[in-house]
Amino acid sequence: MTTSGRSTATTITGWGMVLSGAATVTAALWAFSPYPPLIPELALAGVTVLLAAGWVVASYRARDPLGKPYADAGARGPNPALPYVFAFGVPVSALAALLLVFTPGSAYGRETERLERAGYGEYEVAVVRLAGVPEFHPRTQDDDPYYLTDLTLRIPFEDRPREVTVSGMYTRDEPPVPGTKVDVYFAPRDPGTRVAENAERAEARVFVSWVFAIWVWPWFLIAGGIAKSYMEASDLHRLRRFRPRVHLPALGILLTGLALLLPMALEFQVAGRDRLLAFLASLTPVAALVWVVRTRH
Repeated sequence: MTTSGRSTATTITGWGMVLSGAATVTAALWAFSPYPPLIPELALAGVTVLLAAGWVVASYRARDPLGKPYADAGARGPNPALPYVFAFGVPVSALAALLLVFTPGSAYGRETERLERAGYGEYEVAVVRLAGVPEFHPRTQDDDPYYLTDLTLRIPFEDRPREVTVSGMYTRDEPPVPGTKVDVYFAPRDPGTRVAENAERAEARVFVSWVFAIWVWPWFLIAGGIAKSYMEASDLHRLRRFRPRVHLPALGILLTGLALLLPMALEFQVAGRDRLLAFLASLTPVAALVWVVRTRH
């Protein structure tokens, strides 16, 4: 069964393209792969590209897709989901690409996983003795008075406790004495890991995700809401019928964005750049939408 410019194949490939694209964006937003190579995200993106190509081919093969005027919505009318797909899909896709800019490197990621397996974290331990003369820092406009002291600490590693000297431990008000409890970072199952006062390994991507969730996500949702108010389902319904002048450049822009993300996703550089290319990729969903809006009639 076919209609003007539409067929079962165009419907399947078109919605498949949308759904696989949404799955790709979701995987990127949730950091399904914590560090490169981003294989699941790339696999989903590859499926989206194949379905997009299939949609183009199916549209060309549909019954007289370019010669007849568009047949209006028909008995079922325009799909009410289309304005939401365009209005919110574009800013969310841009945000997903932007978050990839902050993906940590694979070396950092593997080291973080190793430390997690070793139980790395902050623990309270006892001071055995002072390993140097406490250095007093008086109160300033920005800081309270404090001491910096080299301390020998008793670290309870799982195989056996060890004494480790840590330089420049920070204490408030008074210098520490033997028996004082202080907080340090170490890995109980890996005595070879450095013991340090301030060595928390915060995932940059996770931190940025929280920052985006609090300060950026609302603006993207507001932008989607504003865009939705200007979109009519009947107008967008016409975009389901393939037109080379409208759709091929838009798909080309999105494919360019995907290509710009490859250096970050696979951890290689092009002309010494990878994060800058990922940032440029975050602009392509908006650019594609602008092209479609300007050429839809």
